[in-house]
Amino acid sequence: MGKRPFSSYLIAVVSLVLAGLATAQALLFGLGDVVETLLWLGVALGLVWLGYVVPSAEIRNQQLVVVNPFRIAKIGLGAIENIDTRFALKVSGSFGKLSAWAAPAPGRLRFRSHSTEDYKALGLKQGQQVRPGDLPSTISGSLAMQIRIAQKGGGELPTDVQIGINPLGVALAVVPSLLLVFHYWT
Repeated sequence: MGKRPFSSYLIAVVSLVLAGLATAQALLFGLGDVVETLLWLGVALGLVWLGYVVPSAEIRNQQLVVVNPFRIAKIGLGAIENIDTRFALKVSGSFGKLSAWAAPAPGRLRFRSHSTEDYKALGLKQGQQVRPGDLPSTISGSLAMQIRIAQKGGGELPTDVQIGINPLGVALAVVPSLLLVFHYWT
């Protein structure tokens, strides 16, 4: 798992605490089928973990490493042909398009809290416009800027691309769901 905002971990922990309280309530007060309650909580917690904790995006060894809920991609910076930060960090090239769930663009009101350092890092003058997703103080903007700097710097950048299935993500979604289906089936 890569670095995620504190709020993502907070949401996951609060969900875990609420699931624990629901489990305790089901056990103590005998509300319905306890196994069914635990299975539904497992499905819910798996989806929360999948959406808030699993996604990550970082640059390692001149590769963009993106972990989305169901896919893992390691893309050499030389293979990236286009970078877009309109809604999230999205890179494209001969491998197709890949959007990083862990690097969303901020809202349109992000300009209210931008700093002069953002403009200095981008080489812009005061008054010039830039998308909120391109600001270096945001996750998407920081990664986009690092990729662009590496590409402009010259030198040999790796062009290898590895895109595969995220086994943890599949397990978090499929296993609790299959257990729930099996419980209703029997």
